[in-house]
Amino acid sequence: MRSGKQVLLGVGVVLGFVASSVAWAHGGRTDSSGCHNNRRTGDYHCHGGGGSSGGGWSAPVVEPARLQVVAIPRARVWINDKYVGLSPTRAIKVDSGQVKVRLEHAALGTHEATTNATAGETTELTVRW
Repeated sequence: MRSGKQVLLGVGVVLGFVASSVAWAHGGRTDSSGCHNNRRTGDYHCHGGGGSSGGGWSAPVVEPARLQVVAIPRARVWINDKYVGLSPTRAIKVDSGQVKVRLEHAALGTHEATTNATAGETTELTVRW
């Protein structure tokens, strides 16, 4: 009976280690700097991992620029020639700098606009036909 308790205890310890590593693990889909976007909150953060195993220095993290387009409801929205959905859009990650926005609406036709997106900021572009 004693060896049965020892086996059960051993299995419990092994399961405890496996469960704790799963609980602390972070699937993350991190980039080469060990950083990623949190889909729930929209923030960009790092876990200290990354591609190199060097010393304590790490490159500064540059947060992406985001653009939210607000226009007449149900207008189709393209940002830099990529379809992103119907207006109003969620905040879309874009390269910083000049951004081209094209809107198409069944009744109003096509409208184009440009704006500048700054890294680390969310720019709201309100378009009026």
